[in-house]
Amino acid sequence: MSKDKSTDISVKQVRSFLRDHPAFLDENPDILETMIVPHKPEGAVSLVERQLSVLRDRNKEMRAQLDSLYTIANDNEAMFERTNLLVAKLLKANNLSELVQSLYDSLEKDYGIEAYSLTLLGTLEDLPKSLAKISSQDKAKQAIPSVFSGVRATCGRLSASEMNFLFDDSLNILGSAAAVILRNEGNLAVLALGNSESTYYTEDMGTIFLDYIAEIMSLLLPNHLHAKKLNIE
Repeated sequence: MSKDKSTDISVKQVRSFLRDHPAFLDENPDILETMIVPHKPEGAVSLVERQLSVLRDRNKEMRAQLDSLYTIANDNEAMFERTNLLVAKLLKANNLSELVQSLYDSLEKDYGIEAYSLTLLGTLEDLPKSLAKISSQDKAKQAIPSVFSGVRATCGRLSASEMNFLFDDSLNILGSAAAVILRNEGNLAVLALGNSESTYYTEDMGTIFLDYIAEIMSLLLPNHLHAKKLNIE
């Protein structure tokens, strides 16, 4: 008897609460997914119809999430394949000229990078010939202070003078860039990627690809940079 009264009171409380909060189920659609309500044809929208609507919306969201994950997975797979191809080309380079040429060809043709540059830190007399730019370290530090001040790749909108130094962009064509210092027992070079869109490279973007290529180049560069001194250019 007491059990029935307790249940009766509980039902009254629920009924009272739902009357006082008519939007409760609409604001908490997850509850509808677990309710068992017989369908009644009368009325504008039954709870069953509302349940079906909620489930359809959830299904659409899940499909959209799966499609997004599938696209990301395909993009990552393509990036992985292109990166493996680039590393293979870099490893086959016999000298600095071939190394830089392979890097530039891959960035342009395989990755579709709009602008790119490799700036070697040293002097023209000490370094073998290649397509890379050459600058003293002191000059580079003065020209691109934001790149040297960072502990990781620098991404976003750089100053006009910095863009000009990295890409010879005297006409201010490029809007954003990503640049990283190549290090191996000291600073070796600066690798930079540029794009005409100001929001293409942003401060909060991921830099896994750039950091990986920078690491590979940092390991390969020393042997080629010293080639001229060893008379094996």
